[in-house]
Amino acid sequence: MQFYSERLRYEKFTPSHFEDYFRLVSHQDVMVHISGTGLDLDGARKRFERSLHADGQQADMGFVAVYERASDSYVGLGKIVPFEDGFTEIGYALLPEFWGKGYASEITGTLIAYARKCGSVESIVALVDPENQASINVLTKQQFRFFREVPEGDVVRHDYILDL
Repeated sequence: MQFYSERLRYEKFTPSHFEDYFRLVSHQDVMVHISGTGLDLDGARKRFERSLHADGQQADMGFVAVYERASDSYVGLGKIVPFEDGFTEIGYALLPEFWGKGYASEITGTLIAYARKCGSVESIVALVDPENQASINVLTKQQFRFFREVPEGDVVRHDYILDL
């Protein structure tokens, strides 16, 4: 699975993507709104292996490594995966040097368009830390609406939904 948007290239995860993935998920600033803290090597490897396994279960969905087309630089990741209650989840994470360039919106828009092409996706959900206003702004610009608040231990997450 490989596809493109205006400035970005998307490649389905393979074992060769682990080094870039680790650089992303070990970064504290990236992970503060995802897991609360950057992952160590062992934690990153376990999470990456789970992602690869899940990707193998569904050929037309999964995790993708995202690269700048102009420079071939690793930007971050995107995902479009089956979720609970028949929903499809999308998400992204970007290295800090690529924040503020519109890449989050480009990735989100591309994943929405991809979901529409899949044909079987009726609603997309995105999970957000309520403190992450930048990601909330990305979602609301793409017509997502607040759906529910979900307790997760000592914190809560907000789910936003888009009906296709």
